[in-house]
Amino acid sequence: MAARLTTLPLIRHYRALWESYGVDPIHIRADAEEVTLDFIISGRRHYQLATFFAEADEVAIGSLACQIEHLPYPDVTVPSFRKHGYIWSVFVEPAARRNGVAAALVQAGIDYLRTIGCTKAVLHSSDAGQSVYLAAGFKIASEMRLDLTAPNV
Repeated sequence: MAARLTTLPLIRHYRALWESYGVDPIHIRADAEEVTLDFIISGRRHYQLATFFAEADEVAIGSLACQIEHLPYPDVTVPSFRKHGYIWSVFVEPAARRNGVAAALVQAGIDYLRTIGCTKAVLHSSDAGQSVYLAAGFKIASEMRLDLTAPNV
């Protein structure tokens, strides 16, 4: 149970993040909390996952998770050449936004990834978050996607 207590704000923020993207709650799994908790436990066990929280009056107003990136393909390079860290679930409560909270969380994540020997930090950004990440030194990179649910054109 200790893992749940120390990760509850992150789990709550992760769900709020999806809702902030406009995802209808009917598209959120009923077991979303358990799935997220399992992901966090596995990340801590296998990918050096760390979580960071910003607090005001002993309440988490922001959170960030980061870990060694788990690739969906075989990595044949040595870690000194390519050991990417992945930042995910950057969330700040709406009332606390535009006060540097996200920037401080991102910097904490970057610092952590450096300490575990990562050579790059990677993240996926919402439009709203881009300015925070660009200010931290991230560059926009290409990603291509194909909607497989859309009819063929």
